[in-house]
Amino acid sequence: MKQSKTPLWKKSMLADLSYDAMTEWLEEIGENGDPNGYEDSEIEGYYNDYKEQFDELSAGAWTMYEAMTDYSYYNDEYDSFQAIWNDMTVGLLGDLYTVYGYDAAQLDYYKLTSFEGELAVQECEKRLMRLTKQELIRNFRKVLMTIVMFYDIKAAHDCLTSIVSELDERGALLEQKNERINLLYKDLTGKNSEAFDAEIANLPPRMWVE
Repeated sequence: MKQSKTPLWKKSMLADLSYDAMTEWLEEIGENGDPNGYEDSEIEGYYNDYKEQFDELSAGAWTMYEAMTDYSYYNDEYDSFQAIWNDMTVGLLGDLYTVYGYDAAQLDYYKLTSFEGELAVQECEKRLMRLTKQELIRNFRKVLMTIVMFYDIKAAHDCLTSIVSELDERGALLEQKNERINLLYKDLTGKNSEAFDAEIANLPPRMWVE
């Protein structure tokens, strides 16, 4: 029986720190703003009030995305940033997180069994051990700096989008109340006067300021 030339665990990645997932997130953040700061007349809501921050995050995300992908594109497969990333994350953290192996026939990653996961960690450790101390430190620094910078950008983006969504939702509710008040106001002397007074009593204090 012939052994597979490329077992699943020979080319593995860490599920929670997937290189592909991180580059996809960077694309998403980059597309949520304009790195050049151009105005967009189609944008509505509170996004406009925070557009400068979204544009700044977009510029940082695209810069980081290009650095990660360009390095992979112009280098040999086994010297690419993605290969370094997978070896580092699986080799150092594979015992703690889910490991995926690559199926060359299906051209896709699959979750490994615990035994296969151990083999994948060992395989990555072997490749890391072949590096010189200087190469090991340099590559570890690249991966660690990338993780820290990525989560700085992603955390800021997640907070900003949550703030804008919350403001848009509250703004929509206040607009609905305002429309109902305008309708009731047209018939103050009629049967709707009591309903109008009830709406006024339930308004938040800031409504009149806005």
